[in-house]
Amino acid sequence: MFMDRPISLLMNRHITTVDMSETIDMVEKKMDANKLSCCALVVDSKQRCFGVITYPDIVHFYEKGKNPKAEHAWELCTHKVIAVNPDTSARETATLMLEHKIHHIVILENQLIKGVVSSMDFVREYLKQNT
Repeated sequence: MFMDRPISLLMNRHITTVDMSETIDMVEKKMDANKLSCCALVVDSKQRCFGVITYPDIVHFYEKGKNPKAEHAWELCTHKVIAVNPDTSARETATLMLEHKIHHIVILENQLIKGVVSSMDFVREYLKQNT
């Protein structure tokens, strides 16, 4: 079953990163240009994952009436990134996502970003296996 396989087989390797100093306006444009439906990873100057910005984060940002040209990615992102290594099982990864009530999990190896997995990736794989 796919849940016992390493998460590296399910992860999306095509990720979008944004520098932590980029404005929210720039982040939103980058997410739109890359046709992202999930998230962008916020990285520091050494390309280490600092946080995650999702579309709901941006929606909430606008609901608060903040200026997208004055706020920066580091101010909006979720800072406590939940991450696993590429060898972690899909089951363990899904369990962490449920425990932390998150829809995305970052795959890191030696602090380097290898990919990201979303709850939709699990749904897609489930449907592929069961239809």
